Amino acid sequence: MNKNLLRLSLLLLIFSSFFVNAQTSYKKFGFEVNGGLREYHGDMGSSLYFKNSPDYQGVGGAFGMYINSSFDVNIYGSGGDIGFYKNVYDVVRADVVRVGFRSRVTEGVIGLTYKFNNGYILDEDARFKPFIRAGWGAMSSVSKFTPETLSPKYEGYRLDRSWIASHWNAGLGLKVRVSDAIDLVISEQFNYSFDDNYDASPYMVSGARLNSAQEGNKPLHDIYAYHSFGFVFNFGGDGGSYRIKDEDGDGISDDFDICPNTPINYAVDTVGCPMDDDKDGVINEDDKCPDVPGLPAFNGCPDSDGDGIVDSEDKCPKVPGLAAFNGCPDSDGDGITDAEDKCPLKAGPLEGQGCPDSDGDGIYDHVDVCPATPGIVENKGCPEIKEEVKEKIRLAAKGIFFESGKDIIKSESFENLNVLAEIMKEYKEANVIIEGHTDNQGDDADNLVLSQKRTEAVKRYLASQGIEESRMSAIGYGESKPVADNSTAKGRAFNRRVDFKLVY
Repeated sequence: MNKNLLRLSLLLLIFSSFFVNAQTSYKKFGFEVNGGLREYHGDMGSSLYFKNSPDYQGVGGAFGMYINSSFDVNIYGSGGDIGFYKNVYDVVRADVVRVGFRSRVTEGVIGLTYKFNNGYILDEDARFKPFIRAGWGAMSSVSKFTPETLSPKYEGYRLDRSWIASHWNAGLGLKVRVSDAIDLVISEQFNYSFDDNYDASPYMVSGARLNSAQEGNKPLHDIYAYHSFGFVFNFGGDGGSYRIKDEDGDGISDDFDICPNTPINYAVDTVGCPMDDDKDGVINEDDKCPDVPGLPAFNGCPDSDGDGIVDSEDKCPKVPGLAAFNGCPDSDGDGITDAEDKCPLKAGPLEGQGCPDSDGDGIYDHVDVCPATPGIVENKGCPEIKEEVKEKIRLAAKGIFFESGKDIIKSESFENLNVLAEIMKEYKEANVIIEGHTDNQGDDADNLVLSQKRTEAVKRYLASQGIEESRMSAIGYGESKPVADNSTAKGRAFNRRVDFKLVY
C-alpha cells in the first residue's frame, strides 16, 4: 500500500471518529491542537529528555468529551518524525560510520483522561488543572535506515519500510485556564508500539544483536516520547465549557439530575437530589433530626407515640398523651397524669392522688385495703371486726388440741377450725396470723420447733377448707410468750395454745 495513502487513511479514520462521537445530546466537548518535540528511546540508544540528539518536531491533536467530573473520553494522536543516529567504528572499513534511522510515525488512540480538578482533589473551576491520560490504538510508521543499521539477518532488506501496529499511550499534563473557552495545555506522552521494526534494530541488548538462542528473552519494545504544548478550545456548553451543564451547581449534570433546581450548597446524592440520610422524606438541610426518621410536620423529627407531640418535647415519648401534660397520658381523664396518678384507670380528686373513694368510707382507694366495702381508718378502710366475732375466734382457738409432743391435730379440734375458716371467708380482705405456743416443759429449742410445726399443721388444715395460703402466716414462739404460770399444771395448760389474729 502506498505510504502516503496509508497515512491519509489513518488520519481520515481518526477525524471521522471525532465527528461521529460529536453527534450526541450532550454537546460538551474540547478540541486540542498542539506541537512539540519527539524523542526516541530504544535498542539503538536514547535521546529522551535531550540525552542525545537528534530530536524531531511533531504536531498533534485531541478531541475530548465530558463523562463526569473525574473522567473525559478522548480520541487523540500525533504525527511527526522520530529517529536516532550515532557514530560507530566499522572494523571492516577501518573507519567511523554513521548508523541510525529516521521514521515518520503517526498514531491514533482512544482513551480516558482522569482530571484532578474533579471537586474532590481540586475545585472543578480551578485555574490549574492537572490530568493523567492513557489509551489504546494503532500506529503507522514509514522508516529509512542507514545501510550499516541492518544486520546480516536483514540482508536484502529495503532501506525504507512501512508498518502498521497496535499501540498504547500514557501520559500526564497540565491545563491552565486562559478563558472559559480556551485552556493552555502542556503534556508529556509516552508511546509504546507492539512493533520493534521501525528502528531496524529489533531485540538488541546494550547495542549487541541477539542470536536465535537468545531471542527467547527479548527486551521491551522501543518507546518514544512526545513533549507538547498547545491549546484546548472548549465548546458545546455555557461559556464554552466542555463540562455538562449543571444549572444548580451540585456537581451532577442536568442530563442526569433528577432534581435540577436544588438550592446552592445542598448536599446531593448520585442523581442530584438533596440528601436524606434517614430516608424520612425530609432532606438533610431541612431536617432537624437528620439521623432519625421523622415526619415532615415536625421538620423531620419523630413522634414515636403518634400523639402529635414531637419526641424532643414529649415527656412520655413512648406512650400517647396530651399536649396539656407535655405528651404524657391521663387515662382516666381526672386531670392528673398517669405517672402521678395512684389510680390511673379510675378518676379521682387531687387530694386522693387521683384515686376515688369507691365505698364512701372517707378512705381513698389507694390506701383502702377494702375499697369496695366501707370500713374504718384503724382497719385500713376495712370493716371493724365485731366483738362477738372476736369472741368466737378466741373460743375456737381454745378448742384446738394436738397429740402429746406431736404436731398431729386431734379430731375434736376440726369443728373449731371450721369456725375459723368460715370467719375468714366472711372477712375475705383480712389476713390471719397463726401463733403457736408451748409450756416450759422440755428443751427450749425442741419447744420452738414443735410450736412452729403445729402452726404449720393448722395452716394446712385451713387451706384444705378453701382459705388461700397467701392470707395466712404461721409463727411458732415456743415457750417464749407464756400467758400463765408455768409452775402449775393449770398455768402450763393455758400456755399450750394456738392464737389467731385477723389483720388488714
